[in-house]
Amino acid sequence: MRDHIDDFLNGLKKIKNEFIASKWDDIEKLRMELRFLKTFVLFGNSNLDDFNERMYMEIVKFSRITDSIFNGDEFILVKYIMDSLAPYLLKEIKSYLILEKVSMMTEENMFEYMDSLLKNLHDLPKYCSNLLLPLMSEYKILQQVCRHLRDFYELEYITANKTTTEFLNARYQMTVDRVTQFCFDLCAGKYKYWDDKGISLCSSKITSLLIDIIPLQLEVLYICTSKLIKESRSKELEGFVKQILKSSPRILQNYLIHLQGRMAGAVAFNYAPTQSINVMMEFLLIFLTDIPKRFIHREKLKEMLAHVGEVTRKISILVSKMLEEISENNFNEADFSAPDFLQEIEQMKGDTRQIFLKAPESSQLRFPMDDGFLFMNLLLRHLNDLLISNAYSVSLIKKEIGMVKQCLQLLTSSFGKIRKTLDDSSGVVKDCWLHSLDVAYEAEHVINSILVRDKALSHLIFSLPNVTDKIKLIVAQVTGLQLEDKNGDEPLDAESSNDPIESTSSSFVEVTVGHEEDEARIISQLLDEHESELDVISIVGMPGLGKTTLANKVYNNTLVASHFNVRAKCTVSQKYNKSKVLQEILQQVTGSGGKESENDRAEKLRVALYDKRYLIVLDDVWDIATGEMLIACFPKVKRGNRIILTSRSSKVGLQVKCHSDPLHLQLLTPEKSWDLFVKRVFEEGSCPAELSDVGHQIVEKCKGLPLAIVLISGVIVRGKKKEKDLWLKIQHNLDSFISSNNNLQMMKVMQLSYDHLPCHLKPLLLYFARSQKSKRTPVSTLMQLWMAEGLVDHDSLEEATQSYLDALISSSLIMVDHVPSESCSMMSVMIKVCYVHDVVHDFCSVKAKKEKLFKLMNSADPLHASDFLHHRLTIHTDNYLQLHKRRCLFNFNSCSFGSKHLISLKVSGSLLNSRYICHTRHLRLVRVLQLDSIILEDSSMEEIGSLFHLRFLRIRTRDVKAIPVSWLNLQNLETLLINTRYSTMELLPRIFKLSKLKHVKIDISCFFEKEEDRDNIQSRILEGENSKLTTLSHVYISYSEVTNDALKKFPNLQHLDCQINEPANPPTHCDWFPKFDVLNKLESLFVSLFNPWNDYVYPNEYHFPSSLKELRLCWFTMAPALLSAIAELPQLEILEFIKSNFMEDKWDASEDMYQSLKTLTLRKVNLSEWEVDKETFPKLEELILDNVYKLTEIPSVFGDIDTLRSIQVVQSKREVGDSAMEIKKDVAAYTGEDRLHVHIS
Repeated sequence: MRDHIDDFLNGLKKIKNEFIASKWDDIEKLRMELRFLKTFVLFGNSNLDDFNERMYMEIVKFSRITDSIFNGDEFILVKYIMDSLAPYLLKEIKSYLILEKVSMMTEENMFEYMDSLLKNLHDLPKYCSNLLLPLMSEYKILQQVCRHLRDFYELEYITANKTTTEFLNARYQMTVDRVTQFCFDLCAGKYKYWDDKGISLCSSKITSLLIDIIPLQLEVLYICTSKLIKESRSKELEGFVKQILKSSPRILQNYLIHLQGRMAGAVAFNYAPTQSINVMMEFLLIFLTDIPKRFIHREKLKEMLAHVGEVTRKISILVSKMLEEISENNFNEADFSAPDFLQEIEQMKGDTRQIFLKAPESSQLRFPMDDGFLFMNLLLRHLNDLLISNAYSVSLIKKEIGMVKQCLQLLTSSFGKIRKTLDDSSGVVKDCWLHSLDVAYEAEHVINSILVRDKALSHLIFSLPNVTDKIKLIVAQVTGLQLEDKNGDEPLDAESSNDPIESTSSSFVEVTVGHEEDEARIISQLLDEHESELDVISIVGMPGLGKTTLANKVYNNTLVASHFNVRAKCTVSQKYNKSKVLQEILQQVTGSGGKESENDRAEKLRVALYDKRYLIVLDDVWDIATGEMLIACFPKVKRGNRIILTSRSSKVGLQVKCHSDPLHLQLLTPEKSWDLFVKRVFEEGSCPAELSDVGHQIVEKCKGLPLAIVLISGVIVRGKKKEKDLWLKIQHNLDSFISSNNNLQMMKVMQLSYDHLPCHLKPLLLYFARSQKSKRTPVSTLMQLWMAEGLVDHDSLEEATQSYLDALISSSLIMVDHVPSESCSMMSVMIKVCYVHDVVHDFCSVKAKKEKLFKLMNSADPLHASDFLHHRLTIHTDNYLQLHKRRCLFNFNSCSFGSKHLISLKVSGSLLNSRYICHTRHLRLVRVLQLDSIILEDSSMEEIGSLFHLRFLRIRTRDVKAIPVSWLNLQNLETLLINTRYSTMELLPRIFKLSKLKHVKIDISCFFEKEEDRDNIQSRILEGENSKLTTLSHVYISYSEVTNDALKKFPNLQHLDCQINEPANPPTHCDWFPKFDVLNKLESLFVSLFNPWNDYVYPNEYHFPSSLKELRLCWFTMAPALLSAIAELPQLEILEFIKSNFMEDKWDASEDMYQSLKTLTLRKVNLSEWEVDKETFPKLEELILDNVYKLTEIPSVFGDIDTLRSIQVVQSKREVGDSAMEIKKDVAAYTGEDRLHVHIS
């Protein structure tokens, strides 16, 4: 039969040219089918899984293809004497299969069999292209290893020297069997699925094969190299070893990567005995990944590669033994010992240095940013994070990183002393600073290159020692300069400046529109006869709101002017000079000035104002110390004196407050914005009807900021203000009109605010430019991103980050709002969000681009190497094909060198085709990974486990059942957000092993699968360490003792969002409710109850922690025991019932007291009767009734609650709204104030 198959194959080769080209592919497919049948029929593989069934299917396929090719062309078969060969072959194969014969494999036909198998491996990518093309990198390695093993087997047979390799025969035969089964499964269609599941399964199988068969090649290489050393030279052996060594870098690299993954799943990350193994593997990977072959002597390189193979073999044996003992629960830490691989690394580094023909050229990198101190700040944070990361790659160079950090801290501190005068410093000092930046930038590049294995070997051997020497020389030079502090005390050093006082405020509008209510309020405060003591009225807000304009308008008001004996105003500005400010005020008060000292001027001013009622305007005060010092110069006699102070900082207004609260100036309403625009453009006229629509669009883009409206109005006025083409041009290019010219007042105003920020706040503000305009970002997410990006450097990260956020809010550069949470559609959860005005966003975008902080691009934009200088990249996807062009980002083999250096990557926009293959393992420095537009399969999920520095991860998955084993490497991960697309992900016990994980939000997750036996679940939970999680959202739990055991493992939990899935059968006992009270730090609890029965046993106890401040319950029955348990919560401030039923539709709350409750929400509940006492809700501020369709009135006793400020009635009976209005009237009649707000919709 073998001869018949060969004859048919040869015949097909001969007759190919007889057919038209359209049939050539079919002929080639037929040849592949024949080779497949030859391999699996003739060599006796009936022991393969489903052998006969699948072989008969292949026979049918062979027959079908044959008929398709030769139908109508039988004369060709006759011509080549093949007309009877095909049917005869089919008959013979079927007969052979019926016999179920198992051939005895001899040494002679083993080679033929292996050649046939290798030919199948060669054919399969054409046969299964959809499956294998995405996996060709590892598949080619499998081919190479199989080829090497086949050649070694033949070499041993030819030389008749098998005594040294007999112990390998069983492993060799097992390898052949496993590869055969894999080829058979592929050919027979086992991995063909309608989605990408087949690719994932096939990838896992190839990985498993490589892990098992590469150690066999390591043994082969060890035997062969040993023979070459001990025995006489053999050309055949030398050629074989040369062949293996040539391909060994890629093979060994692949094996070590997979070995790291296996260790992560079995051994604790910080397990001391394996530390040196992992560090050694990292060094070997550096060596194998980036061997600079052109610098190394070829023969010496062979010797080094052979040694690397030997070391890898030692590691493989150690790890295999350890994993085997662990799987058998027979692992004893005390008995396990690893060689001193750290000493081996130093020896190999020394040997490698010696075999270089010449050292690679030294880097000539130049610092490409603008703000050197900002760069130094971020670099020092990056180095600090590396030192505490415990990544094995860092362990290789931890000493050098520590030294670089220490030196750069000294340089930053030294030059920081002369920061304000640095530009005016001598040439030597300034040149030294610029050289420091160049070397620091080079050091960052070298360190990162080693960590990401980008030309890492030469950087490790040569560049790193070189750059550390450069830094030491600069430190010595700077120490010799003996730089002294010339910055002075902030902000009181400005007296040394002789520059004239220049206004830094944005005073620009003579025609004031908007803020009329604010104006009336300030005038009322100024003229208040009942307040005789000095009062400071602060106007605070972001740049461009019109603070100065409002202050001037009030100052010039006729009533105000006649009320005060003396008025004076001055601009303080950022370049504050106390003496000149006092001189300016004194000039206005007395009409004369002199050359007095600063103290004399202050005293003269106090005397001049002492017996007068005065109004002083201090415009543009930048800091608290300046405001307090100036206010102290004015007498505090009781004459109704007033000071108006404007500032961008709300902290200034709060600190200098006497009686009146600061006025926080708001953006203009759309109506007021339009009025201002029309008055600026048309003065007293009106806007022509044909320009109205485009005009409104222009004004809408200004987002209520007066400065933006006025500047755009000026552009129109200077042009042809009634030409629609100009208006349309402005409307389509508004951003460029505002920000293209850095000399425009808009950019100057923003630059002043930016310059005033401390260095550590600047990158936090610029980070807003990474989001789209007007994008509201939840405060919690924003803070997590800041920390993960390395923009915050502090021991107490959460507290420090919150204080930094508060400082930016106080600066009025970022704004705060409250919006409904997107993740809580059934609940009225309002979350705190931050955003910046479009003008601030424009400024931040320009500045961030200049500082190379991050890069934003659309998927269609061309990608250049310079784009990766930013290290933070955001890609907005429009479609799958466009992002496919970015494969250099997600393809390990073709990735750009720069993409390896990314520390933050975000892909957002349209959801991509699910077949997009996303490789991430080369992004080894990445700290923040947000792949919102890509659905990840199992293999891609596994790769994420190699991103040791990852801190923030947001992804989409499909059919991923559990946290991958490889993720146990993610020991720096803090935030995990996963969209699971309706599938459930199991959390335990692996989540316990992620030591820094604090925030988890997975669309659907569970502690454990229901099918597992109870004892196994409990043992897995009890063996885990306590989790540091503070936030856990969307987890499904069911009542059992195991659930309670699991809850005890989360002692730090502060927010829990869960659904209780009750047992499959209705509970027959009364204590089935989960014991949430073990979570004694829990502040916020959202619980949904899945109830499949109409009647069931209500719990007799509900276990809530006393620390709760917020409780939301959905689909509950409001049993008396539940309501009593809630009433007993001493700190509860927010309570919401959703889609829940009160028993008999009644709630008698008259006997309970919800002592701290501030907000009560009833949404879609069954409630018709409600009894409340005045003391039931003593601190209630807000009552929300939404779709409470059975209720007919709100109890009137709510009007007796002194703290109540708001009632909202939504889609409920008219009588409920009427009762709310009655309560409002009663409160107004009783208190004389309209303090209760009622909203009905």
